Amino acid sequence: MRKILPMHPDESSLTTKTDVQRINALLRRLCLPRWLWRTSVLVIALLAWIWVGKQILIGGSLVNYSGLQSLGSQVVDFLTRINPYLWWGLTIILSLIVLSLARSWLKASIKSGRQVSVSVGDIQKLAQGMTTEGVDVLLWAWDHQAGPVTVGDLIAARDQLRAGRVRKLATARAQHEVLRQIRDGTPPPAH
Repeated sequence: MRKILPMHPDESSLTTKTDVQRINALLRRLCLPRWLWRTSVLVIALLAWIWVGKQILIGGSLVNYSGLQSLGSQVVDFLTRINPYLWWGLTIILSLIVLSLARSWLKASIKSGRQVSVSVGDIQKLAQGMTTEGVDVLLWAWDHQAGPVTVGDLIAARDQLRAGRVRKLATARAQHEVLRQIRDGTPPPAH
């Protein structure tokens, strides 16, 4: 088992920032096409919905209730007065449905994007530029039995680096070593 020497707090935060920057650079390169695709789809959907909503409001303003005179002039007057509100209400309800569909699509797209595998070459370049502690955090975040490293694993590793996982792993290793030594009958060194 290799020993990890405790780092000075400034040194630890500097290496963590460097590792986070390297992961962010790889994530930007890997995720940029999906971000552009999502943005394009959402902008096109928004523009299409604005056009459809405008057409609904224009068509609604042309509705004439004079054919309902058999129900009485009060009913026709009432429907004529509330006509704009009816069409605005319909447009708002349909907008909420479109927004819900767009949100669901975006969440599914993000989820599938996080499951994209990272190439061996990209992982090799990343790991070669990272500190040992950063690689340890990436190994901790990645479930190697579930499959190759994914974009989601890189995001988790980055978030864990920011949350101080390096120190937590060092503490866990030290505790493991103490417990192993006690189990094996060798007294742990005094701190």
